[in-house]
Amino acid sequence: MKQKNTNIHDPNPHSIKRSIQRRAKWLYVIFSLLALAVFVQIVLTQYGPNGAALRNKSEDLCYTTRRVQGNRGNIYDRNGEILSTDSRTYNIRLDLAAEPLSDELFNRHVGALADSLGRMFGKPSVHYRTLLVQTRQKAVESGDTAMVRLHGKAHYAGARYKLLARHLNQREYDRLRTFPLMERRYGMIAEEERMRYKVYGSLAAYTISQGVEKAYDSLLRSTDGVNRYVKLDNRNRSSVPIVDKINRPATNGCDIITTIDINLQDVVEGALRKQLADNKALSGTAVVVECATGEIRAMANLTHRKSGEINDDFNYAIRWHGAPGSTFKGISLMALLDDAGVSKDRWVDCGKTGKTVINGLTITDTHVVGAGKSGKTTVKGMFVESSNVGFAKVVCQNYEDRPERWVEYIRGIGLDKVSSIQNIRGLGFYIKDPSTFHDRGGWSKTTLPQTAYGYEVNMTPMQTLMFYNAVANNGRLITPVLVKQVMNEGEVVREYTTEVVNEQICSPTALADLQECMEAVVSHERGTGKALAKLPFKVAGKTGTAQVILPKEMWGRNAYVTKDGTRQYLATFVGYFPADAPKYTCIVSIKTERKSGEVKYYTGAGVSLPVFGEIAEYVYTHDLQWATRAERVAGAGVLKSKPIARSVADVEAVDTTEGGVPNVVGMGLRDALYVLERAGHKVRFSGSGTVVSQTTNAEGEVELRIQN
Repeated sequence: MKQKNTNIHDPNPHSIKRSIQRRAKWLYVIFSLLALAVFVQIVLTQYGPNGAALRNKSEDLCYTTRRVQGNRGNIYDRNGEILSTDSRTYNIRLDLAAEPLSDELFNRHVGALADSLGRMFGKPSVHYRTLLVQTRQKAVESGDTAMVRLHGKAHYAGARYKLLARHLNQREYDRLRTFPLMERRYGMIAEEERMRYKVYGSLAAYTISQGVEKAYDSLLRSTDGVNRYVKLDNRNRSSVPIVDKINRPATNGCDIITTIDINLQDVVEGALRKQLADNKALSGTAVVVECATGEIRAMANLTHRKSGEINDDFNYAIRWHGAPGSTFKGISLMALLDDAGVSKDRWVDCGKTGKTVINGLTITDTHVVGAGKSGKTTVKGMFVESSNVGFAKVVCQNYEDRPERWVEYIRGIGLDKVSSIQNIRGLGFYIKDPSTFHDRGGWSKTTLPQTAYGYEVNMTPMQTLMFYNAVANNGRLITPVLVKQVMNEGEVVREYTTEVVNEQICSPTALADLQECMEAVVSHERGTGKALAKLPFKVAGKTGTAQVILPKEMWGRNAYVTKDGTRQYLATFVGYFPADAPKYTCIVSIKTERKSGEVKYYTGAGVSLPVFGEIAEYVYTHDLQWATRAERVAGAGVLKSKPIARSVADVEAVDTTEGGVPNVVGMGLRDALYVLERAGHKVRFSGSGTVVSQTTNAEGEVELRIQN
């Protein structure tokens, strides 16, 4: 019997090894191909036709980029008070279909949320309950998710997103977040916005927003930055900032320091507003500048609407073009004194009727001038009493044969060279050219006598102010200054100085005579500004009243009167004070209307002069740099001067009533401060509103308790 071969199925060790090697090689090939495929796919993913989109998708899933908003520069008054600044506000939208806001959770809290919203916004809670329920129903049914992102900012639209409130401030927003559902931000979307906030409301609002903000936008404007964040969840509810090469910090805008004194602005605007309301005037402007520097301390511009509202919505001081009226007589008088060689003491016969006819033009005075209404007065007298007849006569006598000399002298002053106040455009000066005599709308035989008393010439109130400020400033014509400095991070990067237009507008002799005549307007018993003589300091000035050319659709029998006999007048008073040492120049121009036969103030002396007086008296009593302060002796009606109180002893020595301190209980804070400080008392107070009580402390200071 043969023995079996037990190794018949046993593999050869060498064969096994070769088999394993073959299999391993195939595995290497397969894995190499797989690795190559993966590598190719990675390359294609990164750099193929869809590579950029895929990379961006990956970036979007992991990272987010947010805009870092810079702050627009602040605008300050001369004392560092903020006039305009950035304010953070919130627009609140409801997304009542958002997860995890279930029906059970919504129904449980909707009543309490409606009550809270009603108390906050002043509407019945049932209104908000209905609104919330309907909004929830529409949001769930629509399923609208219309949210788009523009410039990195989310914008919501569609039925799902209901706008609840606009422009909530930080305090209101924080309060809203404590309401039911809102504290967990269930369904609440807050869109943050930056707005310009005017700290003092309407005070100088148009001057700031449409003047400084626009003219210096490139300096005030900020540059936004960028920051990268890592998302901590796929809904981007939370994220953390990271350091990245694309990060860029925001750059804040520069700050603007103006020359405005907000306290004086308040007084100027208040006095002008009151006069517009009391006189039912149409509009007005009032400007106060510092003589030597031309810095504008206050500039008020108000419009009286038919609704009764008085708004600050147009810069009348700079952009109000028209005939200045009798305030132009200052320029006429200077030309006569300086160029024509006329003496201020020369006698002029203005006639006993107050009327004359020159070149077919009837010229009328509002009253017969001269002592005893004789019609005879001096050149100084015709300025003091503002005689149209006198100026037309004397100017024609000296310039009728050489009108080009008249125009050349007026243009030589330099008012036509100024078209803007530090990039705030609108100024314009125009006088006809005698070479256009035969042209339509050009020089005519009535132009010379008309320009003598302020017609057929166009200029703005600011340019009238510039001329009279030059008279106060020893003949130096300068451009007014509204912006003093530009600051960046506390450092002054630009400073504006006074720009001189004309170093000397006339000879010193003519200037002295003109100043004397302007003082007489107030001090003389027949002066048109004599109402200011009661002030405890000297004022030099000039009244002016000009009829305003109406829009063509309003014309009646001529361009100055409507079909029902209504005329419009520009009433002006311009001057400087104190006259013996000028420090401030002020102009008040008010446009009013008067129907035929209506008894109503419409002249510069009747309408604008009282506003000037109130402004001047406030400035005088609040400027401690002046060496004297007037005190009215109780019961005597006499004015005397005494040193300004500068110590506690001096303060206690000042008495304006028999009982000592004036009683200001019941007055508004501004009026109370005016009364007490005018009497020489130091005042302590906190808050704003009405004075409810007053006491005098051991240091002699008057302490006021104010109630809003």
